[in-house]
Amino acid sequence: MRILLTTHAFLPDSVAGVEVYTFRLATALVELGHAVAVVTAVHDLAAAPHTVRRRKVGLLDVVEVVNTHAEGTLQATYRNSAIDGILEELIRDFRPDCLHAQHLLNLSSGLFVSASSRGLPIFLTLHDYWLSCPRDGLRIQASGTLCVSVDHRTCASCLADSPYLPPPLQRGAVKALQRAGLGRLLHLSRRWWPGATLRILSAVRHRSPARPLPLASDLDLRDDHLRARVATATAILAPTRFAAERAIEWGAPGDKVRVLSLGAITGPTRKRQAASRRRFAYLGTVAPHKGLHVMLEALMGLPKRDWRLDIIGNPAINPAYTERLWAIAQGDERIRFRGPVPPAQNESLWSSIDVLVLPSLWWENSPLAVLEALAAGIPVVASRTGGVPEILPSGAGILVPPGDVAGLRGVLEDVIDGRLFDGPLDPLPLKTAREGALELSALYDEAAR
Repeated sequence: MRILLTTHAFLPDSVAGVEVYTFRLATALVELGHAVAVVTAVHDLAAAPHTVRRRKVGLLDVVEVVNTHAEGTLQATYRNSAIDGILEELIRDFRPDCLHAQHLLNLSSGLFVSASSRGLPIFLTLHDYWLSCPRDGLRIQASGTLCVSVDHRTCASCLADSPYLPPPLQRGAVKALQRAGLGRLLHLSRRWWPGATLRILSAVRHRSPARPLPLASDLDLRDDHLRARVATATAILAPTRFAAERAIEWGAPGDKVRVLSLGAITGPTRKRQAASRRRFAYLGTVAPHKGLHVMLEALMGLPKRDWRLDIIGNPAINPAYTERLWAIAQGDERIRFRGPVPPAQNESLWSSIDVLVLPSLWWENSPLAVLEALAAGIPVVASRTGGVPEILPSGAGILVPPGDVAGLRGVLEDVIDGRLFDGPLDPLPLKTAREGALELSALYDEAAR
């Protein structure tokens, strides 16, 4: 078959869970003999908006669409006519037998229109809650308050400072710098001086913030539009029951929502021998909704000194939050900020880790780091949130209330003292990327026929 996969970002520039999962799925599909193309977006201020670029990532043909959200409107974040035209052309040229969207963020819902007009089967995997929450699909406010129910007036206030809605002053400044030939410098400044760049952009946004009242009505229109597009999907795949329930609450057709666990790991699971467990690690995005400050406060309050923590993730994603974490760590030599690690090197990490800690505050769905840790025989201490309880087997991990510093500290102390996870871990029956690709291939084929 000819299969078109789409995602909001991709390797090697972006190495979060959705991107890594999409890479592994696409690679497994190619190895099974399918022709696969990956369409993604890239934020490049040095390039003209909606430029199309092609490159190879491993075995994969990848098409990048430059999207810097230059329009500055909520509608353009989900319904972008320029990107719709690009997607229409890509579908016409690639001639897929099936479309599988891993995400629509940074692309456009016109993707579904182009596919359905050709009678193509359309699959959508729900990796987060973007359908109901344009703030990166997190369903959590900047204050840390979870949005158990959705109120568009609250959403409007939350989005007023969104980087997806740059105000006219910011858009005009960017265009002027690009016309002056300084686009490349502007783009690199986000990498070289992320803290300063984000502070400047935030100050500009506060001078001309988005207006909440129009945004609230615009969010109503967004829901109506996306519900109509999602209804054309052949199947909506949720990795957990929790994600499926949130999608149905939002308005996804219940008869099309199906719970299907991710096939994400690269090989069979391994047994882990009994040993003392004092080497903790966090692997993922370094951002407030991940709760790293809770983990640091829990560890720093322990009386014992025979532990170590590795924080593996990009510190430039949220420089202000990284500075907050540094302040909590107080230069403690037991805490190492190791930066991002390419996915190809993840395998070598696990031999240096005794316990994975995932202290998230948001509704995690099916975090790839948890699946990889379990496959490597590493026990997991995680927040009882979202879909995590569904993917963490009894005996392989323990759950604590999100944001509970004292509770997390008690669990970590029990681990250090050998009261938890002191024995070996048996291999777990986790789905590999190849097994997941075989499962999805059967669904694609059935739908195409």
